[in-house]
Amino acid sequence: MKNSFSYDLKMIRKLPVVMSLVILVVIMIITNPTRTDFYTWLESEYGIYVSYDFNETTYTQLTNGQEKNLILSSGHIQHAGIFTTYDELYTDGEGNEIKIKALGVMNMFFKR
Repeated sequence: MKNSFSYDLKMIRKLPVVMSLVILVVIMIITNPTRTDFYTWLESEYGIYVSYDFNETTYTQLTNGQEKNLILSSGHIQHAGIFTTYDELYTDGEGNEIKIKALGVMNMFFKR
């Protein structure tokens, strides 16, 4: 007669793997970078600074000691729980476009 409290040995071996995956997903959800984190990364990678006024947001790029005002032409953010993708298109006063595509995961950003 089989004991009702006996466990299958294969199930016990799978438990650490399943628990590790659950913990990894929870960590990825908690450390998913925010928009503020993205702006900090944007400053360090592209020299684009964001400033907030009462009614508007201003984007300025600092390159070679010169400041250029930028206009956010379009942008798209997709939150997928464990990661976030950012697609933004900036235009400067001369009509040049700056395309930014980034993937944010575990408080880090990667160009894509």
